[in-house]
Amino acid sequence: MTESVFHGVRLEGVAVALPGGALDEADFTARYGADRVARLRKAIGLGRILVAAPGETASSLARRAAQALPSLAGVDALLFVSQTPDAIAPATSAKLAGALGLGEGALALDVNQGCAGFTVALRLAAHLLLHPAMRKVLIMGGDTLSRHVDRADHATATLFSDAGFAALVGKGGNAIWRFATATEGSDAIAIPHGATFRMDGTAVFNFTVSKVPAQIQALLDPAVDCLLLHQANAFIVRQVARLCGFGPDRAPCDFPDFGNASSASLPLLLCDLAANHGWHGRREAILSGFGVGLTWCSVRLPIDFDIPLHLLSPTPPQRETAP
Repeated sequence: MTESVFHGVRLEGVAVALPGGALDEADFTARYGADRVARLRKAIGLGRILVAAPGETASSLARRAAQALPSLAGVDALLFVSQTPDAIAPATSAKLAGALGLGEGALALDVNQGCAGFTVALRLAAHLLLHPAMRKVLIMGGDTLSRHVDRADHATATLFSDAGFAALVGKGGNAIWRFATATEGSDAIAIPHGATFRMDGTAVFNFTVSKVPAQIQALLDPAVDCLLLHQANAFIVRQVARLCGFGPDRAPCDFPDFGNASSASLPLLLCDLAANHGWHGRREAILSGFGVGLTWCSVRLPIDFDIPLHLLSPTPPQRETAP
């Protein structure tokens, strides 16, 4: 496990685009039965998941999010974080850089990361911004995992949501990043070529409660106001928060409303807190992402909840029907 300290980095704005479809408890009940849905509601906080409408992709959702940010002037690098890019080649980041008019000089990179993707990309952005010629980094990403799950597998089909996000990182302020990657069990979460998403839930839970709290605790400081966790599911959020000494008021959970949105999970939580829960002003926060890899990455940084934090409704609104 390595620790890096960066000075002069700040989050300038975040936007999340929600997809056009959704599945809720009624849909799950029709597919899996009332008893199983009741158990899932109690076990993981099952509510609803968001599902990409026909024609929507991770990149199209992320592009809509980027267009909601106040200005992309000065962006010298674009990082696209996704497990579900548009294609194996060309790089989705290059297509987005061109579509957004960033210019031929902009660096464009795809980052194959999932639930830890946002915090990993923040660290990459911080490294890039050490260069004096680098002004701003645009992080874009998201996933459409609903197209890769087996809908007959209730353990994954009721868990993962689709969404896209964009975040602008510039110079100014202070932050500390801590990053680590497990060396065993990396196939506990996987999408093999030609196969559907698979997850060893027991292995992932054991990894999360044994590795993630220690990393967070190493970053703890009396000044920390809140713990913002990847929304794996409500049970995991509660367990990790409890192990780190945080109650629900300081470690919020929006999994029942939005599901597990993979790399978009933390951006979605930030925007939801600002848009729907009245969070304002500056807070010293710890953000922690963890999942496929197995990778876990946490960052302690000040977040100003009065910067642009946009939660974009689906356009046009559509409803997914359970098969």
